[in-house]
Amino acid sequence: MMQCDFCGAKAPVIKKTTKSFGRGDKLVVIENIPTVHCSHCHGSYVTAETARELDRIRKNRRTVGKAKQVLVASFKKSAA
Repeated sequence: MMQCDFCGAKAPVIKKTTKSFGRGDKLVVIENIPTVHCSHCHGSYVTAETARELDRIRKNRRTVGKAKQVLVASFKKSAA
């Protein structure tokens, strides 16, 4: 059974998420990232193994990625 790295609860679950990294021509979107979510403390994180794989994908984005057309929006309002 997994244990939350933040609070120690034995309740975390793995959920798949999508994240974007970089900007402009270095932007890469990575789908299906296994992320640990704790229902007790509401913490969310990736394991060391997942972090290493994310680094590998980011470094090799042109060879491991597939080009897709996506809409990109910018947040324009200033934060209060």
